[in-house]
Amino acid sequence: MSSGLTGERANELKTERLTLRRARPDDAEALHVLFTDEETMECWSTPVHQNMDQTEDWLASMIDAPEDHSDDFIVEKDGELIGKCGLWRVPEIGFMIRRDHWGQGLATEALDAFISYISGRGLPYMFADVDPANPGSLRALEKVGFSRSGYKEKAMQHGERWVDSVYLRRDL
Repeated sequence: MSSGLTGERANELKTERLTLRRARPDDAEALHVLFTDEETMECWSTPVHQNMDQTEDWLASMIDAPEDHSDDFIVEKDGELIGKCGLWRVPEIGFMIRRDHWGQGLATEALDAFISYISGRGLPYMFADVDPANPGSLRALEKVGFSRSGYKEKAMQHGERWVDSVYLRRDL
């Protein structure tokens, strides 16, 4: 089944403060900082990474993902990796910003740039699945035009606990 993506795949997107670029194998160490931070990972779709191998496997899956399955970017600020933003399992969007950069509008800025880019790739819509315990991500998505479209209790298991999901959608 086709993802519906058309047009040219960009290698880099720029904003006033950020660069969104394709992942590279040498991103593993910086990503591992994100994936081992308990507060950052509290509302992510997987638990904290237990070792570097886990992060390297995750990164390899990002790099090797078929273009019709993923359109995902690393987020850099001042040349330093601070997160990721993009589609994984098109048309599902996901993003993460390192905790020491929260509250600066960087997620919204990355999302804005990504949405401007992906709007030209032929998708009719995108959706997000967010833990309701993550108000920062909900606010960032709503700021860039996503609307809440559903809610499910005990939508997925995160480690030993069940978490609910807020579903959001944005037509393009």
